[in-house]
Amino acid sequence: MTKCLNFHARYRCRSSGACCSTGWTIPFTDKEFQAVRALPLSPRVPFQTLPDGTRLAGVRKDGTCTFLEDGTHLCEIHRLGGHASLPLTCRMFPRIVLHDPRGTFVSLSHFCPTAAAMLFEPGPVGIVDAPSTLTNGGPLDGLDARKVWPPLLRRGMLMDLESYDTWERLGVEVLTREGISPRASLDALDAATTGIAGWSPGSTPLRHAVFDAFAGLAPATSVLENHDPAVKRWLAARLFGSWIAYQGEGLATIVRYLRACLDAFAIELARDRDALQAIRRSDRLIIHDSSSQKLATLLNA
Repeated sequence: MTKCLNFHARYRCRSSGACCSTGWTIPFTDKEFQAVRALPLSPRVPFQTLPDGTRLAGVRKDGTCTFLEDGTHLCEIHRLGGHASLPLTCRMFPRIVLHDPRGTFVSLSHFCPTAAAMLFEPGPVGIVDAPSTLTNGGPLDGLDARKVWPPLLRRGMLMDLESYDTWERLGVEVLTREGISPRASLDALDAATTGIAGWSPGSTPLRHAVFDAFAGLAPATSVLENHDPAVKRWLAARLFGSWIAYQGEGLATIVRYLRACLDAFAIELARDRDALQAIRRSDRLIIHDSSSQKLATLLNA
């Protein structure tokens, strides 16, 4: 079972070239290298080889990958061999994948301009079955938490997965509820999370306690900026399928993580008042330029 947020289900690569222009290191396995070498590539020196034999995609002086075609603005590997022929790093982008005992969860990095634009499309938000367009590019590489303990309710107390799933779904709902600012939505999620943190076995089942905590929320309506609905969808995407749930100390760390995300966005927004670009820069910083495990460790404090 593979799940995604409904506004991500429509994702298709639009060949913006953003991911091909960052100067990122793109390694190739031997199998990937041989497959690409078999394609009718244009004359070039597309690879660089490290002393240990690792092969990397070449990078031009301007940071663009040597496989990015000047005329078509397409990846030559993708154009000639299809999505499945790409190396793992490129094949997965912008997918962020979590595997746990509940199934597989696919979110997106909104550093991708196409994914970022989807946040600004109106409509209700929910968790749905992921379509094949998100999942059929080969094995979904991501954080594998299938053999680890469930997330923590609090230090020393594990959640059961059904209750965590309920918290995640209700969290997505409250973060994207209409008429509430992103900060007020986060405050409401924090209040519900704090409300269940003291739960102990032998009383109400934990899943029921989660429902009760969210049912009792009455966050005040807020004056919204035009970009606020998109920001709230972005926060929901950072909550859904969160690696931090397993790398940190459970629910409280996730809430701190979301606050850090919103703070990063506020800083980036102040630069140029362009909300879409602020989200893109924030996701690059949080997802691509940072270690999620180090970030979780800092947020645990």
